[in-house]
Amino acid sequence: MHRPRRLRALVTVPPRGRSKAGGARLKMSVFRRNFTNATYCTRRHRTVAAFGAQEEIGARPVDSTAVQAQKVQGSLPRLSQDLLNRALDAHERFTRREPGARRAVIPFMQAPGLDFSRRLLCDVEFRGANLQRARLTSANLQRASLYCADLRGADLREANLTRADIRGASLRQANLSGATLNDADLREGRLVLLDVPEGFRSVGKSGLGSKTEEISFSVDFTNCSMKGVKLANSKLKGANFSGALLHNADFAGANLTGCNFDGAVLIGVDLKQARFDPGALAKSIVDPGPAAVGRAAELLSRISSAARWVETDGEQDRAANLDGEDLRPLANAFVGRQLTALSARRVCAIGVNFAGAKLQGANFEGADLREADFTGADLRGASFRGAKLWFAKFSKADVRPLSLDNGSSRAIDLTEALFSRDCFAASVQA
Repeated sequence: MHRPRRLRALVTVPPRGRSKAGGARLKMSVFRRNFTNATYCTRRHRTVAAFGAQEEIGARPVDSTAVQAQKVQGSLPRLSQDLLNRALDAHERFTRREPGARRAVIPFMQAPGLDFSRRLLCDVEFRGANLQRARLTSANLQRASLYCADLRGADLREANLTRADIRGASLRQANLSGATLNDADLREGRLVLLDVPEGFRSVGKSGLGSKTEEISFSVDFTNCSMKGVKLANSKLKGANFSGALLHNADFAGANLTGCNFDGAVLIGVDLKQARFDPGALAKSIVDPGPAAVGRAAELLSRISSAARWVETDGEQDRAANLDGEDLRPLANAFVGRQLTALSARRVCAIGVNFAGAKLQGANFEGADLREADFTGADLRGASFRGAKLWFAKFSKADVRPLSLDNGSSRAIDLTEALFSRDCFAASVQA
């Protein structure tokens, strides 16, 4: 058995306000107080971090590779952007082999919402870090350790994650459009939580397991935007891609055994060189078929009729009914259209452009509107009950209540709709 040794998470950066050449350096023990009782030990080439715990619990060895991050993160202070910048500056010097360098080894770091954009972060150690909603656009994270990191809602557009360790990480609602994950390790990870004085407990997705039970965490890409992402030769066994937008993704040589693609958008994706289970793509969304393309002319006729219905105050034609249709072949046909009282329940309108359309009182109940563009649209009184709105654009859209002839008003209905918390941040609401 290896002898446990103390775990220290230290970052060395130049002190502020020092002008002397060769002056003393400031050693910041970022998490030292919280790791006072921490031990670091190895077993079969895998790592275990635990608060004051030994390598074994009774007669049973601990097989997990990281301590459960929730427990650790709860006791750690949040990093400020200033402190983070100083640590990343030192790491970039380390990467470039310059004087005054220090590799960023900050496990369980608390940095939600902070900015890592365009940083040179090769080989950083961010195991178990809280990076919710962090900005990592165009960051170079080659060979980075993001084992079991919390990257929910993070912005990773154009990031380079080649050969990164992302096992067990959560990337729900993250934006990975254009990111490169070639040869990345995205297999499942295992986590354990120390429950003093009971010992270790494994933590599952819906609660705590028994003291000695192991629960695996697969990489979670649920509802991610991953258009054009490069996943060639990546280890993706058991990953969850449910609801992910994977337009033109590169899976050449990837191992997709056990992956969940329910509701995933696989437009323009070639899986001929990937390994995946039979039937794994049964509930995914692929390119529009010949039947959907063939109905485009009929649907365009209904849209034109609806415009005449509005212009004549209901005397000619009628409101458009597109319930259950695949609207993707129509692309930009809705831009600026008069479509008051449109019925578009349960439609597939992923990426469809509704910019500037007059959609007062429209019914989009149960519709799949992921990545749809409603920029500048009039949506007063519209219903999005149960609709999927991940990554939909509502900038300058009018979502105020619709005034009715009887003096009452109808508010926009978002009951059970699925969207990010800032989805309507730039819309007109008052």
